[in-house]
Amino acid sequence: MLEFQLFRLKVFPTTQVNLFIDEMSRTQVLSTVIISLPDVELKFGSVWHIGNVSEVDHDSLYFRLGRTTKSTVEMYKNGNFVDEPFEVAPYTHVIVDAKLEIAAIARKPRLSPTTKGIVNALVRLLNESKEGMRINAKFEIGEISDPEEFVSHLSTAYSVSKFWVSFSKPNPFDANIDFVQPMQKLLRETDGEEGKTEVKGLTLKPEILQEVARSAAATGDNAGATLQLEQEGKKIKKTLRQNPVIVTQEDITETEDKLTLLERIRKVYRRIRGRNVQ
Repeated sequence: MLEFQLFRLKVFPTTQVNLFIDEMSRTQVLSTVIISLPDVELKFGSVWHIGNVSEVDHDSLYFRLGRTTKSTVEMYKNGNFVDEPFEVAPYTHVIVDAKLEIAAIARKPRLSPTTKGIVNALVRLLNESKEGMRINAKFEIGEISDPEEFVSHLSTAYSVSKFWVSFSKPNPFDANIDFVQPMQKLLRETDGEEGKTEVKGLTLKPEILQEVARSAAATGDNAGATLQLEQEGKKIKKTLRQNPVIVTQEDITETEDKLTLLERIRKVYRRIRGRNVQ
């Protein structure tokens, strides 16, 4: 059984004029870089690659992500013990919806103890790829969290006394709610990478906080709250990132398997955003 974790893959095309590059959409930028089969040596002797790229549907790609390392194996040949060099290439499966800018990455302990480790390699691979640098695009990847449990705590708690949310650079696709947009604009204008804002009060309005939490979940950002579940209860802390989004799939060999997984991923993402996504 394959376990796919969902991540938000943000694309930021260059704002500089490049006379040799036609104006490209974010979807085109992402697809172009992936199809170029980039590779990069992230550690000495360890090269990460994208390979086996194929189209799942008009907006989505399947590929394999892995790394190659050289090793030796002890052999016995013609009366002698020798060390024979060979190459090891563990890989995992990835499906990217370039239009929604979401990536589903299969867990693979041989590549990294955590899926986040694989993601860190992928974002460096995209940013340091020859095609990505030629286009002068930048990529960011954030963990998508399932907001349902966190939102439920906000809506049923006796009181919420503190709430914070992290935010990243604005992406036109997100069309974030009014409360988040000014913070994202500040981050962009100051050339920042990430930020965080916090509000405190005796009893914060849960309806607004739920909306902000869903926005953070969908964009790969984080949120947290200090709340009191019952009138006489102790104050506790809850965070959005406690609930990664996992989608399982028995097999992904056939095109039909990939299409099935893709539709399930899209359905989950629409639920997280809390509104219809085309």
